[in-house]
Amino acid sequence: MTPETRQRFLYVIDRSDRITFVSPEWLRFAETNEAPELTKARVVGEPIWQFITGNDTRAFYEAIYRNLRLRGAEINIPFRCDSPAVVRQMSLTLRLLGEGTIESEGVLLHAQARQPITVLFRWLARSDESIPICSLCRRLSVQGEWLELREAVVRKKLRNVAPVPRLEETVCPTCNCITE
Repeated sequence: MTPETRQRFLYVIDRSDRITFVSPEWLRFAETNEAPELTKARVVGEPIWQFITGNDTRAFYEAIYRNLRLRGAEINIPFRCDSPAVVRQMSLTLRLLGEGTIESEGVLLHAQARQPITVLFRWLARSDESIPICSLCRRLSVQGEWLELREAVVRKKLRNVAPVPRLEETVCPTCNCITE
């Protein structure tokens, strides 16, 4: 485990799905992980949907939020939050605070350095080609098969390719079972 493990990252959305709070830790995490544009002034007051890309990923979270608001039972979602050079296992706990307000607590469970995976760099030029990537497990779909990033990069021959295909956020069939 690295020193950044067990950190907690909080944000809260109101019953209209607008972000009402982000913790200082959440803001630092965004800034140090290639998203410095995600400042408090930029995200608080905005709909969460402005920051969730991919129709399948949006539908996944809409179902999760609806389930939480109807049942009130805390929901835990395991997920990966990788950077090009770090694999991060995390857990997202969603809690109903009342009146439709939801607290989202991300906890970093484990982080491990790896050789950078080029396709994950946000600043790279992208081609018109897209590759589905699961928003939760970070596997890529290559010819209909969901593969770990390193294997997918090798199989798809994405090393030393410029521009790289854009990553299309989705939810793979395995991770989509979480809502059922």
